[in-house]
Amino acid sequence: EEATEIRNLGKQENKVALKEAREAQVALANAVAVLKEFYQSSGQIKESFELLQRRVNAREHAPIDLPETPSTWDSGYTGVADPSKQPEGIVAVLEQVSADFSRMASETEAQESSDQAAYAQDMKDCDIEKARRTKESEMKD
Repeated sequence: EEATEIRNLGKQENKVALKEAREAQVALANAVAVLKEFYQSSGQIKESFELLQRRVNAREHAPIDLPETPSTWDSGYTGVADPSKQPEGIVAVLEQVSADFSRMASETEAQESSDQAAYAQDMKDCDIEKARRTKESEMKD
């Protein structure tokens, strides 16, 4: 009975962990999609077929830089960091967190399978031992 209670508790905990990991992955995928759409519309993330925005001035071919105190009302979003760049870009961070949740879900599923197999073997061993003791008891009488 105790082994069954422990197994049922472990099964419930694993079920909750898997549900939360999957929900987190969906939420992170949605957040990444929203951020990528925003950064693409602002020109911060470029597709492989797009060109990097450069200044119009021919003397200066550097990417657009933010001034020390940027005005927030007279220009579009120019960003301060590449959102896809490792390790500090927000998109890269969210993608890494999603990968961590995916790994956690895989490990939990493997642990659940292993725990269930161990429980089944324990129950089988207990049944064999119980049958042996019952037979031994009958032989003594």
